[in-house]
Amino acid sequence: MNRIYADFNATTPLSVVSRNSMARAFEIWGNPSSSHSHGRQANEIIEESRCFVARAAGVFPLEVVFTSGGSEANTLALMGSFFLKAPQMRLLTTTVEHSSVRDTAGLLQEQGVPVDYLQVKRSGLFDLEVFESQITEFRPTLVSVMAANNETGVLFPLKEIFQICQQRGIILHTDAVQAFGKVSPEEWNFCDLISITAHKIFGPKGAGALIVRRGTPLVATHYGGAQEIKRRGGTENVVGLLGFGGAASEISTPDQIEKVRILRDSFEKTLLETLPGVSLNGADVKRISNTSSIRFEGIASEVLLGALDLEGISVSAGSACSSGSISPSHVLLAMGLNKQEAKECLRFSWGKTTSREEVDTVLQAVIKHVTRIRDRKRKA
Repeated sequence: MNRIYADFNATTPLSVVSRNSMARAFEIWGNPSSSHSHGRQANEIIEESRCFVARAAGVFPLEVVFTSGGSEANTLALMGSFFLKAPQMRLLTTTVEHSSVRDTAGLLQEQGVPVDYLQVKRSGLFDLEVFESQITEFRPTLVSVMAANNETGVLFPLKEIFQICQQRGIILHTDAVQAFGKVSPEEWNFCDLISITAHKIFGPKGAGALIVRRGTPLVATHYGGAQEIKRRGGTENVVGLLGFGGAASEISTPDQIEKVRILRDSFEKTLLETLPGVSLNGADVKRISNTSSIRFEGIASEVLLGALDLEGISVSAGSACSSGSISPSHVLLAMGLNKQEAKECLRFSWGKTTSREEVDTVLQAVIKHVTRIRDRKRKA
């Protein structure tokens, strides 16, 4: 069976360039912190990768702090700010953030840090008017908001958010993991702290970065060495970082992003026109080009997901970091869906390697199985 992959928001396959870069790293096995020739070679290829990542993100190489992934980058941004500003720190975030931000915010609350949460609109959109009001009343020292939601693809108005924060001297962190490679970096690279990762852009898992823009204060949370400009101690993952650099060197072009958007829009349009009782989460607002969060009324997501999986199609019921949970998506609940409605949603996310034939095959399979499941329920 030739499987079709429609879960690119969870992870992406390794590109040829990324794979070849990693193979090269296996031959350069020195410790990057060693001063001899072997160490210098390893350090040189890490710095080469740092330049590729910086170029793809539109920032300076010395602003790129390599981590083990987006979750660690998010944690470093929040905890590094806490160690810097405690006990004055006050965090404002949203109700739809990735679990790495939500869980770290919970830990900070346990440490006595005041944390406030901004509700999103029914569409999933960020409410700037409520944000301004909440900032005035709550007076945060750090704001942490995602650039693009991992489940719905909804984009947040980061330029306006940054302007509001800048006027008040507030540090802005953004989780740009889903935006990196799908949205122009000019839409998010001006933030003070920015989390990105390799495995969403056809690189390996276990490699990511926190971009710390010039002049932004931050305290290290990993100790044991002076690596990463003393921002993160520990011997670097040379193989993973070379893969990250390789993937970043061939980041998606505007034409590739637009090609995916056309496929995604066609998929949604046909599905909504063909099947009754189908709705799009985040409809009519700006989203990243590859993501569709769709509710199939009356059908439990695990039933439809299982039927598609048996047919060789991989999709998701939501975030990969919470896929083992039986609870409904916190993102969809925050958007106003009830628990039953939230459990009737699937996420389809496409990539630059997706073909028109694959999208059409998924479309026909979804229509077939939704119709079959509903017919069976009516006859029961």
